[in-house]
Amino acid sequence: MKRQFAVLGMGRFGSNLAIHLAQKGYPVLALDKEEKLVQHCADCVTLARICTDLEALREVGVANCDVAVVAMGHDLESSILSVVAVKELGVAKVIAKAMGDIHGKILLKVGADEVVYPEKDMAIRLANRLTFSNLLDFIELSPEYSLAEEKAPSRFIGKTVTELNSRQEAGLSIVAIKHNDHIMIGPTGNHRIESGDALVIIGETAKVNAFIKD
Repeated sequence: MKRQFAVLGMGRFGSNLAIHLAQKGYPVLALDKEEKLVQHCADCVTLARICTDLEALREVGVANCDVAVVAMGHDLESSILSVVAVKELGVAKVIAKAMGDIHGKILLKVGADEVVYPEKDMAIRLANRLTFSNLLDFIELSPEYSLAEEKAPSRFIGKTVTELNSRQEAGLSIVAIKHNDHIMIGPTGNHRIESGDALVIIGETAKVNAFIKD
């Protein structure tokens, strides 16, 4: 059975999340206290409703959801109360959007299982792309590990994955290679790097950064 999601807060982040989850085929409850925001995504999700309190959340079936995402990050009080409410309903996993570190710590204290910082994460990714000309994308998986997609440097062209010996020399792993519209997951050691390839690498954040700068 597919997991069911509830998204509370139909701002730009919440509405886009709800719509994309629904497009992937998952049941989604889209909830907000403003009718205009609810109506915006009503045709795209399983159920869109106005919810202003715990009883309303209970009535629409939030307790039956596997994951609830509290997405009203700009409204500190509402996000705190919503986290408390969905936890009280027994939702197994609650993810909350935060606008800053203090906000995030408060949400974790009141019961959020995970906190996300969309604006901060996007700013970091964009800053890395603007700073390094070959970098296509950068995702911090945790404080210790990151994943980066980078155009293959000229010194790599014509060499095989084994010849690059990336794991031993830089402490990194090449987990995928993209060429035009084709992507190879887990390339073999004898795969040869071509001009125009993009390498998807993973490893300790410091080593990924060193590789990009080099």
